[in-house]
Amino acid sequence: MFQPQTQTREYWEQDFSLTEEDIEQLYNYFIEVGKPQTSAEVTRAVMGYRVSAEKQTLRRRVQGRKVYQPSGSFSVGDEVVFPHFDFAETTVSDLRTGNNPEAGEFDVITVKLRGRQRQFAANLQLEHVANLGDNGVEDLLASFDSSELFAENSDVVEPRVVAALEDREEFIVLGGRWFVRALLAEVNIGHLHLSEAVLDMMGGGPLTTEEISVHLDLDKSIPAETRTFSLNTAMLEDPRFDEVAPKNSVAWFLKRVEPEAVLATPERLQFEPVEFDEDFLTAQLKLTRREIADEWSDLPTRDGVITEALFTLTYPHRVTGTMPINSTIRKMLPLGRSPRQLFTFENETTNEQIPIWAVKKGRYLYGFSDWYTQNSVPVGAYLRLRRVPDSNVILFDYEHRNPRKEDVRLATVADGRIKFEFQRRSIACEYDDLMVVGTDYTAAIDAIFERAKTRSLSSLMAALLPELAVLSPQQAVHAKTLYAVTNMLRRVAPDPLFAELVANPAFIPVGEHYWRFDPRRYRRD
Repeated sequence: MFQPQTQTREYWEQDFSLTEEDIEQLYNYFIEVGKPQTSAEVTRAVMGYRVSAEKQTLRRRVQGRKVYQPSGSFSVGDEVVFPHFDFAETTVSDLRTGNNPEAGEFDVITVKLRGRQRQFAANLQLEHVANLGDNGVEDLLASFDSSELFAENSDVVEPRVVAALEDREEFIVLGGRWFVRALLAEVNIGHLHLSEAVLDMMGGGPLTTEEISVHLDLDKSIPAETRTFSLNTAMLEDPRFDEVAPKNSVAWFLKRVEPEAVLATPERLQFEPVEFDEDFLTAQLKLTRREIADEWSDLPTRDGVITEALFTLTYPHRVTGTMPINSTIRKMLPLGRSPRQLFTFENETTNEQIPIWAVKKGRYLYGFSDWYTQNSVPVGAYLRLRRVPDSNVILFDYEHRNPRKEDVRLATVADGRIKFEFQRRSIACEYDDLMVVGTDYTAAIDAIFERAKTRSLSSLMAALLPELAVLSPQQAVHAKTLYAVTNMLRRVAPDPLFAELVANPAFIPVGEHYWRFDPRRYRRD
């Protein structure tokens, strides 16, 4: 049975790419609908055009020719199209009477098809699957215009359409919808000044485009969706405004009133990659790296939807009032295309809602300082994020327990050098005792942090490991503890730190992820 190209998975997987003809058809499509369209709607239009184009091609082949079906009548010299052989065109070269008593009277035509002589029945009175019906080829063409075409192939087609349109300046995408720049409504500088004033009166935002546009005198003869999209585009190209909504929505904020820690990465979180050899990481150290889940480790995540993330709070995030956007959290959050996005986070215990900024480039969530302080959340605490189904609200909390005093690791400063000791502190949450580290000397630690900027990673490790070792009867330090403490003085991912532990002969493994330092074997930079 004939199956048109556009009805095959192979066509969309192997042969499809957006052409200039497709682009022209999309222009006409946008002119016709007159308003922005989703990626799915645009993809349906492209696929519909391809199906229509194939139909027209087949109709042109049929025009002036007979369409073969076993019930049809033919004569020598007739030009014939064979739908079930990809609409191959040929000419009848011979006609004779058929010889099959079971079939009754019929003819046999001879044609040259695909390079060889072939014979087919004609004037056949019996039912046959190759007969096309009362409307001939139109019945066949109608049969492959399937409503299931998009559902079966959009997973392949839509990403290619989106990628092609993203490379063309004349197409604009915002909030998950596409439009053509030439069809935008006029938005002038006066409209933008007034938009700034509206946001200013609301503390900078966030406000949706609809909430802003009610104060503007935009052309009411243009569809509301187009007016909204046009204002979005103009504001997006104006440096005064930031589009801050989560994925597939739009909201605006005045950039000049955004928190400084959102516009520029806090110094404590500024990350500079350190080269390392992945081969030095043992299976055990790779497992420890996954347990830490540092946002700069770029770890693979499990397939499927992720709705919850559990992680350990580190010193850089505690002092800056942030949380990491590691690989798991990045997949869980409904992040859009904007560099800075504003979410609503809700505490699971108190139901308090707070605005939280997601800074994509810096890989952090900003806005937790007050909550950390009010709840005495320590470095090393286990924190949890959960996505509310069908919502952009994110639930957050720590692992609660009754307060009790425990010996915890604290950093002190003596003679300008960092030292460590255990002190009794009351803690009301579950925590990783290998990564808990606090300090009452923040300013002094900050001064050491500034001096440490010029030191290599290995020299920092060589200085910190002996100071930590005095807290252990075995004079050994766990790799997670060294990572946690090193990050008090340098923002570093566990990957290069663990690789240095293995590569440098001064660091000696003693089992169970614990390490000692031998100064006699240390190679200075």
